[in-house]
Amino acid sequence: MRVDVSAPNRIDLAGGTTDIYPLYLLMSGGFTVNVAINVKSIVTLIETDDHIYRLCSEDLKQSFESDNLDDLPISGPLGLLGLSLLNFNPARGLSVTTRNDAPPGSGLGASSALTVALISGLLKMRHEEVSSSEIVQIAADIETALIGVPAGKQDHIAALYGGMSLIHFGFKGYERCGYNKSDLDRLQNMIILTYTGAGHFSGMNNWEITKKFIDGDQATRSKLLEIRKVALEMRKVVEIGDWNSLGKLVSAEWNLRRSLAPGVSNSTIDSMILAAQSAGAISSKVCGAGGGGCMVTLTSSEKRSSVEKALCDQGATIMDFEFDSHGVTTHVTP
Repeated sequence: MRVDVSAPNRIDLAGGTTDIYPLYLLMSGGFTVNVAINVKSIVTLIETDDHIYRLCSEDLKQSFESDNLDDLPISGPLGLLGLSLLNFNPARGLSVTTRNDAPPGSGLGASSALTVALISGLLKMRHEEVSSSEIVQIAADIETALIGVPAGKQDHIAALYGGMSLIHFGFKGYERCGYNKSDLDRLQNMIILTYTGAGHFSGMNNWEITKKFIDGDQATRSKLLEIRKVALEMRKVVEIGDWNSLGKLVSAEWNLRRSLAPGVSNSTIDSMILAAQSAGAISSKVCGAGGGGCMVTLTSSEKRSSVEKALCDQGATIMDFEFDSHGVTTHVTP
């Protein structure tokens, strides 16, 4: 059997970090707003009869093989694959090949999308069905084991469902409200997605924020609660399709986030945002936990060309994308 799986990455607009356990339990619930895009994480699984496990990451140019499941890597570039296979314990030999469309450290949730795609493929090979919430939990747990700090869940939800997601996190896990109205095209036309030129590791930024919150740092608590408040305000804006009001909320989220930890922004990012604003951009924010990776900029159609030029002049790379409404997709070949 061969199983090909793809899952979309996401642009996060507001509320990041409030999706991390146990933070959302300590702040009366978290809330995030994100939208899936057709920048994909792709997995191909092929059963073999030689009882050998082969792992290959095409974009990272890493590979490994062994006839012993216990020898598979559980850390490093292939750790995500090794941990996932150990969790599902395939009965036969298996070849796993992965690829991410996004650059490394993009902040687009690529590793989370890859984990969702891999889990979905392994379940298909086992002819096993589990709930969406179980897939999200398994994926978040595997990522937590890999990076050594708690992982959030909004990226897995975007990869699984696709579309625009308004997500509440609380005692019952998560509750997602999807938004798929036709005027979502207008929002897509407002967004410029760029790669800032350097990757980042979101786990440590988020962990520093989490530790400070739990330790009772009042500045961190106040700012994170404000970030949740901005996300809740954004939900109202999204629900009525008031895209003209989105920009000030994106700016508010970014201004709060960049003050949460020293590594969230840097001089390169600041220069790019300033240049975009000078060219007429409405607002900008870095995707994910910051420190590098991709950046999203909102602009009017009239200013788009000049804003794109300003960003490129500062060293940013424009990334083509469209919103993805499908979520994870699986194709089985006997």
